[in-house]
Amino acid sequence: MHVRRTVLRFLRTQPRGLRFLSLVGVCLGLATAVTSGGLAARSGVLVTGAPQVAAIAGGGFAGYELLSDGHVWAWGDDLEGQIGPGGHWQFSSTPVAVPGLRHIVAVTSGENTAYALARNGGLWAWGSNGQDELGNHVWASREIPVRVRLPGAIPSIAAGAYTAYALRRDGTLWAWGDDAWGQLGTEGADVTTGTPRRVKRLADVVAVAAGDGNAYALRRNGTVWAWGDGSSGQLGDRCTAPQGSGTGGAVCPEKRVPVKVRTLSDVVAIASGAFTAYALRRDGTVWAWGDDDSDEVGSRTRVPYVPEPVRVGGLAHVVAITAGAYSAYALLRDGTVRSWGRGVEGELGDGSIANRAVPTQVANLAGVVKISGGGESAYALDRQGRLWAWGAGAYGQLGNGYRLSLDEPTRVRTVPGAAPP
Repeated sequence: MHVRRTVLRFLRTQPRGLRFLSLVGVCLGLATAVTSGGLAARSGVLVTGAPQVAAIAGGGFAGYELLSDGHVWAWGDDLEGQIGPGGHWQFSSTPVAVPGLRHIVAVTSGENTAYALARNGGLWAWGSNGQDELGNHVWASREIPVRVRLPGAIPSIAAGAYTAYALRRDGTLWAWGDDAWGQLGTEGADVTTGTPRRVKRLADVVAVAAGDGNAYALRRNGTVWAWGDGSSGQLGDRCTAPQGSGTGGAVCPEKRVPVKVRTLSDVVAIASGAFTAYALRRDGTVWAWGDDDSDEVGSRTRVPYVPEPVRVGGLAHVVAITAGAYSAYALLRDGTVRSWGRGVEGELGDGSIANRAVPTQVANLAGVVKISGGGESAYALDRQGRLWAWGAGAYGQLGNGYRLSLDEPTRVRTVPGAAPP
């Protein structure tokens, strides 16, 4: 597991042509480091489904939409069965229905595994099971959803790269899957598990977010707690690297039980990229910490990583946040979207393939009500029920029938039945 972190950081330093990840078998956390082999195309797509889009989620190389009838559709990479049998273990560049799911109220995705929460509190999973992410003690990847064996009803879910989290109604948090960096939070010793276990030292949790080897919990009192990998300062505990050590190694120790993120209070929402975390405060400001190699922190820090929260510059009146692998997004009160961080696949949606150290406006979007980051792709749902996508598209994860990267969101319909004006 430590090898994939080294490979990931190495690839991020290479020219784009060398990063074309038809390197089969290299799993890189939440990073969708797949390039199209050329410049990002200057157009976007609208992914729609029948009868109406209610929620969206981005995975490592795939996208998901929850419809108002309680069914889930997916598109993109299907190497591990993560978009269901419609992808035929390959990929689909247009949405396909995920079978066996009814009355779904929430959907989320890790790197190659997806999760759907039913109205009755039951949780279903499909896709990769290389690190027991399915939580069902099955032995291989599954394209048909299986029931996660959880104690009690679940109102909220989240997924990291290879680890999943379920929030129970009693405010306790449960985790399963990969534990290479202590991201299960159970104080164990790097033991992958398909049995959900309670995260220690946490109560009154109201929200959870996860990255590649690290996780975050928002408590009812507005504080944020972090655990797992801390090598890029993403635990927010002010851990600093030895002089000249950079971010290539484990310069800050992992934490196998949650620790409080310093200097944060009055938080109402949290999000996580691969190695960078974000918090939205009640006053509408956004704070970030962790890896800043690609300007993910959004504050022009000009350092490899930031070990405690700093305010993201140029943002106010924010109502929601999300993150891709190395980029972040903020939905403003006026329905527009801001993005910052890595942009080489067009994932910032501003018509360029440049990184941005401060937030920039995503082009051609207005009236947005929901946002979701994927690996190097992003999605936005507007108040008319139109779903937009932009960024990396080499695996069809933009859902427009093509395998091209797009640096601006624009409308394209792909599923009959939902026809917003």
